[in-house]
Amino acid sequence: MWNDARQLKADPVHKRPFWTESFVQWSPLGSYLATVHRQGAAVKLVDFSPGEKYLATCSSQKPSNLRDTHRVVLNIFDVRTGKVMKEFKESADEFAFGDTCGFTGVSWPIFRWGGGKEDKYFARLGKNAISVYETEKFKLIDKKSIEVENVMDFCWSPTDSIFALFVPELAVSLFQIPSKVELRQRILFRVSDCKMYWQSNGEYLAVKVERYTKTKTNTYTGFELFRIKERDIPIEAFELDNKNDKVISFAWEPKGDRFAVIHGDNPRPDVSFYSVKGGKVSKLTTLKQKQANALFWSPSGYFIILAGLKGFNGQFEFYNVDELQTIAITEHFMATDVEWDPTGRYVATSVTSGHEMEMDLTFGHAMASYSTAYPRTISFR
Repeated sequence: MWNDARQLKADPVHKRPFWTESFVQWSPLGSYLATVHRQGAAVKLVDFSPGEKYLATCSSQKPSNLRDTHRVVLNIFDVRTGKVMKEFKESADEFAFGDTCGFTGVSWPIFRWGGGKEDKYFARLGKNAISVYETEKFKLIDKKSIEVENVMDFCWSPTDSIFALFVPELAVSLFQIPSKVELRQRILFRVSDCKMYWQSNGEYLAVKVERYTKTKTNTYTGFELFRIKERDIPIEAFELDNKNDKVISFAWEPKGDRFAVIHGDNPRPDVSFYSVKGGKVSKLTTLKQKQANALFWSPSGYFIILAGLKGFNGQFEFYNVDELQTIAITEHFMATDVEWDPTGRYVATSVTSGHEMEMDLTFGHAMASYSTAYPRTISFR
């Protein structure tokens, strides 16, 4: 569909019967659209690299012996040529680390891409190890994995060859690739859960830490803020005004120095905005009792949607963080998804049902029109 701002409607650009037999997925920059078909390798999952150079696919092979587990086949393609650059064939158990996606217990995406938009590296989480590969020859760096006992999770900087990893009851650490040098470490105690959030420019890393109280009967939430670009990577610890508040959602402003947090245990939680500019965390404001459970910043920053998805009945509040004021409030009943266009001029909200495969789509006009390049089709088998 082509979104024409002058006509205030979406015009069909291209339509094809049976274009896909499962799902479709856009590449991160919108240059490609992946469709899935039954013939060939029966691909179940796909994932583009951030710079759109590579496409990872996942398919499974049923075991001949019922006592054996499914075998998973992973391929990494060069998007421009369609050539298979790397193939992995292992049991599903070997790929079941981290949060699983429901497909034979596989954690997806298995490969996480590093090196920014250049797609220099990709890595996978294993048992007590992280395996990092370079994409020049698609080889394991130094021919061995980085061994980290009990490592639970890791995530790459969006811009640099640095990843953060989390080891329960021990620490969050930053590693430089390809040297594998540990740049910084933060020791953590009495940890119940930990989530890591990179700012889009890779300037900051926020670590949300849920800790047990001394009696281990309750938990409370705190944050560790890493200033990646500053000398020696200083770390600042801070808490919400009420550290016992449940944190529902956290989101960095794209390319900015601000972040938003939805917090509280009430049916209508609070939303707080903070700035990290000037080397110190400072609170900008707190909005009380909002019907929101998700945050969606405009790609251009400045504006944010406080969204009440699913059980919050699809209420959307557009908020100007520069002026600290509400622009508009609207709703899309029982909405489940929100998507900004890359320019920050349009917002799409949708209601999807995974069981009945039905979708109701609504476009919200924010500012002005935009354009995209005409697509071409590439097939992978």
